[in-house]
Amino acid sequence: MHVPSRLVALGAASAILIAACSSGSATQAPTTAPTTGASTAPSTAPASQPAESMAAESPSAAASSAVNTDWKACVAFDTGGLGDKGFNDLAKKGLEDAKALGYKTSFSEAKSASDYAANIQRLMDEGCQSIVVVGFNQTKATVDATLANTDIAFSLADAPWDETANGPTPPNFTGLDFQVDEAATLAGYLAAGFSKAGKIGTYGGQQFPGVTRFMDGLDAGINIYNEKKGKTVQLLGWDAGTQKGTFVGGSNPWGDPAKGEQLAKEFISQGADIVHPVSGGTGNGSIKAMMEAGKWAIGVDTDQALSLPQYSKALLTSAQKGIDVAVLDTIKKNSGGDLGGENYLGTLANNGVLISPFHDLDSQIPADLKSELDQLKSDIASGTIKIKDYFK
Repeated sequence: MHVPSRLVALGAASAILIAACSSGSATQAPTTAPTTGASTAPSTAPASQPAESMAAESPSAAASSAVNTDWKACVAFDTGGLGDKGFNDLAKKGLEDAKALGYKTSFSEAKSASDYAANIQRLMDEGCQSIVVVGFNQTKATVDATLANTDIAFSLADAPWDETANGPTPPNFTGLDFQVDEAATLAGYLAAGFSKAGKIGTYGGQQFPGVTRFMDGLDAGINIYNEKKGKTVQLLGWDAGTQKGTFVGGSNPWGDPAKGEQLAKEFISQGADIVHPVSGGTGNGSIKAMMEAGKWAIGVDTDQALSLPQYSKALLTSAQKGIDVAVLDTIKKNSGGDLGGENYLGTLANNGVLISPFHDLDSQIPADLKSELDQLKSDIASGTIKIKDYFK
């Protein structure tokens, strides 16, 4: 795989994303404000063995280069649509930031999987020079377009290039991937320390690595807490060791808040007082149900206490990705002449993933638990703690 000589600032976190939560989980200066929302889309990279990736430094030559106002940057959104307050909206924020800087922009929205290839083709026909495609479900359409159009810079949000299936990473492709199990491990440890019932629930929209990484991390964080404290906090809905658990499935896994409410109530009936939905707009229903029951939730992808302020009192934290910043910085580096040839991986070490501030619940989280989260973040980032060792 080609590894670029310069490093791209895709992991530069946004103002809220980087804002140090009370546990001190963020350590670098902010660069760009994030959008709001929560959703997730599937990814293919294994949680513990990421593909060779770009490091993320801030700033890079690409990210700080002068804007090429002749460059047209575009995004092909996945099903779930704009207004999902999550994955698509985060990518849209990156595109809007590019437009504000002077780039020409356009986008397409998919109503179903049958739209994927046609939407990408339409953007090419419009003269798009950078095309960011959102979501693992669009992998085949993106791979086909990348290989057939070597003069256009493609990137795929939430999925790296699979060299086993597709050969060497093309020089016009950038995979945008996020090691979200690291952030979710912090969230799991926090939840285990905060839970009054000693039971936490989680479920996903569909069973793909981009979803189950969150659930893996949650499981690992709970297990780390139990080992450290001699406790027996339980996780309902997922077992990282067997990779079996609860998923929405069906024809609308990402946009069914009524189903999310139902699942949350099922977890409550089993004794859970914290739920971590990894299911886009479906999960918003779970957060609503937890607040109405006087219990708590953990958000996904972005700071949901900001995107769903009506439920902020129930949001303990959120496991986040810097998707908007990754999209913007990919456009910048493409317009500067670097069309790709690498995968980007956001981690705790480069602030590409993190947990959000505790907002309304900050005063309820003990100082020693915040300190332990600081240390856990440091240990994961340095490799002292390996998350996969806690899949039980």
